[in-house]
Amino acid sequence: GYADGRLYCLEEDSGTVVLIDASPDGWNERGRLTLSPQTEQRSERGKIWTHPVIANGKLYLRDQELFFCFDVSQ
Repeated sequence: GYADGRLYCLEEDSGTVVLIDASPDGWNERGRLTLSPQTEQRSERGKIWTHPVIANGKLYLRDQELFFCFDVSQ
């Protein structure tokens, strides 16, 4: 996802989210987090397919039956 001049990249295997400031000159990692807990309903070769949603300074992520909300306004 992209919002407020920042990329929110979700790694579909590990559940790691990286917050990146990107510009024509390059990129800078601003933060990183890993979804925990993760679902037990995903198959062994399954992935996290949902897209990150950013609204009103909040990052929303879903992993099967689990739903996460992170304050990314800072």
